[in-house]
Amino acid sequence: MRSGRASSSERSKGQGEGLYVYCIIRSPEEKVSFGSIGFDGGEVYTLDYNDFAPVVSSSKMKEYGADEEDVKVHKTVVEHVMREYSVLPVAYGMVFKNKKLLGFAMKAGHRAMKKAMNSVDGKVELGVKVLLPQSSKDFNGKMDDFRSVIMRCFLGIAADSRSLKLFSDRLLLNASFLVDSNKLDEFSDCVGRLASDYNTLKVQYSGPWPPYNFVDIQILGKKRGGFR
Repeated sequence: MRSGRASSSERSKGQGEGLYVYCIIRSPEEKVSFGSIGFDGGEVYTLDYNDFAPVVSSSKMKEYGADEEDVKVHKTVVEHVMREYSVLPVAYGMVFKNKKLLGFAMKAGHRAMKKAMNSVDGKVELGVKVLLPQSSKDFNGKMDDFRSVIMRCFLGIAADSRSLKLFSDRLLLNASFLVDSNKLDEFSDCVGRLASDYNTLKVQYSGPWPPYNFVDIQILGKKRGGFR
């Protein structure tokens, strides 16, 4: 199935606007407006498709490249919505010509969305990075053991976790955690104890974020329609 993206010839003709999708939430009882926070100050609102609602705004039919301002708008909208709703993040740059094409994708992805929402409902993503001091490289050759000790505290609280790339020799831990909203304080206390007990380490703590690393749902283009 073809996605709602415009072809290069259509873009060159400057054809109209489409519906840009930021994220998916469970369907509210009625349309919800999040205000004029979308691209070019457009209204961000919900559309109802059975038990799920894509959060959309009218937007230009174009290829959304890695433009810093556009990426910021996308992220800001998703983070705004997650203040009130559990969200399924949608890949950046997904714009459809009309409601009909968006409806086809929503129908194709219903099963995947239901499974994903059951996993992340009521939860947020938190990020933790732990860096070794410059004078130490491997905690006397026991870096893996020490990493396991650190993770044990977090995994006792988090519902799920993802290990991310260790892009520096000093990076002892780089991970994201899926945590129930009512356990945020407990998780933060664990981070605080880590920083206190091992004051030679540099601990970076971020979030809460939408569950980007725990939801693999994309409205795909030419290869395959719908979600995965």
